[in-house]
Amino acid sequence: MKLKQNIFLLIFTILLLLGLTGCGKKTVVLDDYLEFSSEGYDTKGTATVSFDYRKFEDEYGKKIKFKKKDERRKFIKEYSLKSSISDAKLLISTCVKLELDEDSNLSNGDTVNVKFDCDEELAEEYFGVEFSYSDVEYTVENLKKVDKFNPFDYIKVTFTGTSPNGSVSIETDKAKKREELQYFTFNPNKIEGIKIGDTIKVIAECDINDDEFIEKFGSIIEKTENEYKCDNIDRYVTKADEISEKAMNELIAEGNSILNEDAASGLSETEKLINVAYVGNYFLSAKAGISNWSENYLYLVYKIQVSNSKYAQLDYYDYVRYEDIKLLADGNFSLDLSNYQTARTRLEHFYPEEGGYFYYGYQDLSSFTNDCITSKADNYEYTTSITQ
Repeated sequence: MKLKQNIFLLIFTILLLLGLTGCGKKTVVLDDYLEFSSEGYDTKGTATVSFDYRKFEDEYGKKIKFKKKDERRKFIKEYSLKSSISDAKLLISTCVKLELDEDSNLSNGDTVNVKFDCDEELAEEYFGVEFSYSDVEYTVENLKKVDKFNPFDYIKVTFTGTSPNGSVSIETDKAKKREELQYFTFNPNKIEGIKIGDTIKVIAECDINDDEFIEKFGSIIEKTENEYKCDNIDRYVTKADEISEKAMNELIAEGNSILNEDAASGLSETEKLINVAYVGNYFLSAKAGISNWSENYLYLVYKIQVSNSKYAQLDYYDYVRYEDIKLLADGNFSLDLSNYQTARTRLEHFYPEEGGYFYYGYQDLSSFTNDCITSKADNYEYTTSITQ
């Protein structure tokens, strides 16, 4: 008798525990009620996932009840639902949201994943339900296959001008005569202010939609954007080392000739030009984002020696300056040799008994540097080959 009482007590305890922990909670496996569909054309397909309310209603219509009947009307109004909605459908409509990680531009064979967004607390509080769900994958199939048309196969993108102020132009290839092109407009995301290394995105906009395009031409638009890199246009030189040794030697010789002629023509009968010697160069390159009159300057600096028959030798410094030197796309250099400048600062030197003599130049390199180089430091980066 005592054994039977113990068994009865054990069974009662188990049932009590189950009642306390479960409290009549129902588990709904959401995976069983998903409906997946895909349609359209290969590479341009779309996919949708939905909940099979009819199947769910058939299986749970009588099992799921709204627990707080006196709050049902307020609950339904809060979610803008009809009062005639069943409790089973009310559960799913308020507590379950579905979405796909990818739902457009799909191809046959692509895999898409269903993402669940469930309000577990709401489901338990008002319906006494807990959800069970897992990662669900679907494979896209049965998309219609059609030919593909790539509009970028029939255009020519050209970069012109001088970096960093280059520009881009787009032309259709008239020789290939594709009727489809009349419906396209090609728009680059940047037209001007292009430098070497920049990547330009071109968008192809079609005047008709995919279905109309397929009906008219029997093909689908394969790409609507493409990227093009600017890698070979003229550019402004940014440092003297970029100028070839041959070109630099020619410029130095030209500068020497200019200053020999200028210095000799300005001397009096008692003066004599002894030497014009190249000292080195300063190269100034415009800082990015700052508008300047010229993109670069090359100062070729020379030491000039003159003497007076009665007095000691005089040394001073002059320069020949060139600007906007370019390295062309074909590897050659370009500059206007006639567009040069020499020193405009007057240097006065007094000889005893003869008075003052005037020269154009600087008494020392420091004076030249302060006047011509560091005064431009806010707008230009500069380098020099002069070590003295």
